[in-house]
Amino acid sequence: QQQQQQQQEQDEASGANAPRSILKRNQPSASEGTPSLEPASKKKKGTPDATAAAPKEVRVLHILRKHKGSRRAKSWRMPNITNTKAEAIVDLQEFQSILQEMKDDPRELRATFEELARTESDCSSHKRGGDLGFFGRKKMQPEFEHASFALQTGEMSDIVETSSGVHLILRIG
Repeated sequence: QQQQQQQQEQDEASGANAPRSILKRNQPSASEGTPSLEPASKKKKGTPDATAAAPKEVRVLHILRKHKGSRRAKSWRMPNITNTKAEAIVDLQEFQSILQEMKDDPRELRATFEELARTESDCSSHKRGGDLGFFGRKKMQPEFEHASFALQTGEMSDIVETSSGVHLILRIG
């Protein structure tokens, strides 16, 4: 049993058991420009949600795509991440287009988001469908926190950039 556990850990580190990506694109050439990042959803000042009703904690799912400029350019999917930030953004844009098809059905949106997180996210939360649980202010990187708290429950962010990589966020609580 101990040998099996050691082998499983080695397989995870090497990416041998990594689920296959659903992406259909070829790697973009270096000559392609960096896709633009749309700002994350923001609340307008003075709206009820931005003042008294602001939650103390939120619960989100997320999909993280690391790139070679990320603070830790390795993951369970790839021991050494070599893709560019532009390539990571293109990946998330493809996920966004898949998820946009489910935006009118919250259950389907969440199920599809969780499945994409399980197979495509570079975060260890992939094991939980990208679920980070509840967290309060000052617990996450500022850009991630701001985007998470700006969302309504059931709402998905635009692409959010942090030092960890690029993210899609779905607020579930």
